[in-house]
Amino acid sequence: MKIAIPITDDNFDEVLLKAKKADILEFRVDSFTNKDITFVSMLLEKAKENGFETILTIRSEREGGAYVKNRVEMFEKLMPLSDYTDIELSSTDIITHISRLSKEYNKKLIVSYHNFEMTPANFVIKETIREALRYGDIPKIALKANSYEDVARLMCSAQDIKAPKILISMGEFGKISRIAGFIFGSFISYAYLEKPNAPGQLSLEEMLKLKEMFYLR
Repeated sequence: MKIAIPITDDNFDEVLLKAKKADILEFRVDSFTNKDITFVSMLLEKAKENGFETILTIRSEREGGAYVKNRVEMFEKLMPLSDYTDIELSSTDIITHISRLSKEYNKKLIVSYHNFEMTPANFVIKETIREALRYGDIPKIALKANSYEDVARLMCSAQDIKAPKILISMGEFGKISRIAGFIFGSFISYAYLEKPNAPGQLSLEEMLKLKEMFYLR
């Protein structure tokens, strides 16, 4: 059960210090000011030297990211330096290529799906997870919860999936999923240092307190 902190290249050294109790740094490269591959490589190496695992994420525009001209090249060059890589299931033009590369590099591939409006029907959730597992190792399902029932449906729909997974309900109703996900087999939860990166996200300190309160390791 690991806590990941999404980061950019802003105040990087300061972030390393503030995030020291987290397990993983998610490099949101699409939000970097400096997207030079050599520069990003240096920061990935520095994160490793400081004891962090890393997730390489170059989020597409259609799922809340920013346009990156040489996105495929960045995946190709940076994937070997990161423990995990995150690619959206909706990136149909490149996902097969990225999936093949992850196997060549022997790196774990997170295949993510985001719905910022709603939590779809249970069969849609299950089918999305199955589709994600066609390409990668870890399905990441992040859905807007408009009720506590939505949170329960996501958790229960994915409970029988034996593969490692990441389950997130977004929004105010979804806050409980940030810690409850661990109980239903989600092995990474995302927290923030200064301000939330997604609706309903909890701070690193809140996550650490809740993990301790519920004896989660």
